[in-house]
Amino acid sequence: MIKIVNGDITKLQDVSYICNAANGIGPMGGGVAAAIRRAGGKEIETEAIKVCKEQNPMPGDLYVTHAGTLPYEGIIHLVTMKEPAGTTSYDIVKTCLQNLVAYCQEHGIQKVALPALGTGVGKLDKAKVAAIFKEVLEPVKDIEFIVVDIDQEFIQSF
Repeated sequence: MIKIVNGDITKLQDVSYICNAANGIGPMGGGVAAAIRRAGGKEIETEAIKVCKEQNPMPGDLYVTHAGTLPYEGIIHLVTMKEPAGTTSYDIVKTCLQNLVAYCQEHGIQKVALPALGTGVGKLDKAKVAAIFKEVLEPVKDIEFIVVDIDQEFIQSF
């Protein structure tokens, strides 16, 4: 099930995890990542850098950190690019979403919020990304996905 919300992902209530559109080395400099860092504290970024050094996640992978001062069980970082402000692709976004579904099912996560992936610095077409979200997430019946974005254009693509 997909629910679409226009707004700030860090202000959501009633979800156990929120997702970050992440790079594979950890710095949380722009976009959603910066909003999460500002709202939850620099310690999220510090842990993200440490985890990336240990796990070396590649585009399409995910890793999890604590949520700092935010009221969530954790932050699921979906790696859309290896380097900050690097390149991404529709295939990487699709792999991130497939890995998110598998992670949530494996860990019993029933409700998760996620932003648009790859539509900011990744410059992917918002309507095409929305179509990938629907293709991967709509068939999943045991998890509620709250797609949250400040970009009205992305929200309207649904």
